[in-house]
Amino acid sequence: MENKVKCPICGKEISGEQFFPCGYCGWGYTDWENLYEEDEFDDYNLTTRKKAKENLAKGLNIWGEPLPKR
Repeated sequence: MENKVKCPICGKEISGEQFFPCGYCGWGYTDWENLYEEDEFDDYNLTTRKKAKENLAKGLNIWGEPLPKR
């Protein structure tokens, strides 16, 4: 049985495997999110959780591209 978690950026249910990217917002789940502050870079994603959430609020993925339709 596959472990599922909620994406820490958009809340979509994703695989709980480390480094599995969210198919909606693009965040790469690391399972280390709680070890870093919102505005701190982790060792995997190319942006901070704070910036990724700001992009999400603007309708953009973590790279600043338009989000796919849900």
